[in-house]
Amino acid sequence: MRLGSTKVPFGQFYGGLDGWRGMQAVYRFATDKKHFIIVPIHAYLIDHPEEGLILVDAGINWQQTHEHGDYYRGIAHYLFDEDEYQLSREEELPAALARLGYRAEDVRKVVATHLHEDHIGGLSYLPNAELVISKDEWTNRHWKLFGFLPMVYQPSLEAARKITTIDYDAGAHQNFAASHDLTADGTVKVLPTPGHTPGHLCVLVQLDGYQLLITGDTLYTLRHLANDDVQAFGAGDWVPNQNASIRQIAELRRRIPELILAPGHDHSDYQFKHLAPGLAKGGLTPEERAAIRAYEETVFTAGGRLHPEAVPRYLPGTGADHVGRVSG
Repeated sequence: MRLGSTKVPFGQFYGGLDGWRGMQAVYRFATDKKHFIIVPIHAYLIDHPEEGLILVDAGINWQQTHEHGDYYRGIAHYLFDEDEYQLSREEELPAALARLGYRAEDVRKVVATHLHEDHIGGLSYLPNAELVISKDEWTNRHWKLFGFLPMVYQPSLEAARKITTIDYDAGAHQNFAASHDLTADGTVKVLPTPGHTPGHLCVLVQLDGYQLLITGDTLYTLRHLANDDVQAFGAGDWVPNQNASIRQIAELRRRIPELILAPGHDHSDYQFKHLAPGLAKGGLTPEERAAIRAYEETVFTAGGRLHPEAVPRYLPGTGADHVGRVSG
């Protein structure tokens, strides 16, 4: 489900190998107002046959999008622009669920890959759902970059009524040293992928003939899998931890040939022409999975690097809002 969009500097997504590191990254994030791109906010709904509806990430809500001045407090009030998020009534979580034949009250669990605002804003629509997060994410929910810059904001988290933390008690899974079975039958697993936040997680779903890895912001886009060519901005231990988690996902993909990646904010044809249409109807057919593999071959070399024409490049927009687009 697409639950709105967010405006980000191009360097936030793609500038990690081009100077967007450390304090400079934080400064550029706050001051670069001329290289914006608009990226979607994706969430994924799992209809488990025994355990009901499980939502992975919850997107944003109407108030944080359209009543910004009354929603955010403290430093977040100044870090976020008034037009940070875009959300139409059709993209609100209840409307998106209704198009699939469900009600907000039907959602039993929300698994948050992490506690950033664009992943938990929709909790306000789900007061009866259980919020599932990693223990490390909960423990570090007040974590501050450089000791003063908060990376988790609280207004949306306050909507959660029941919170369950997980501590990866199911042992190793493939190349991951620890995992957690979210469902009793083991078809939905949680894997630790720290980096973007201290307790970030990914969700692995066993489907008919293939597996789906919901990556949250460990992979903003499919192209971020090529970690030697594209990296997001970052600072401190965030950077090596994020890179290590991406390498683990790349290794998992090598071990599971039928693994499909579902990123958090992919704005390319991968998401909108290949992944989303199939998932929106309940799953990917063999033909759709073959088309995804063919698309991936146009993006990655046999060695896992990006083809030169697939390297993201910023293309300036023509409007006063400085919103451009990305080639590649």
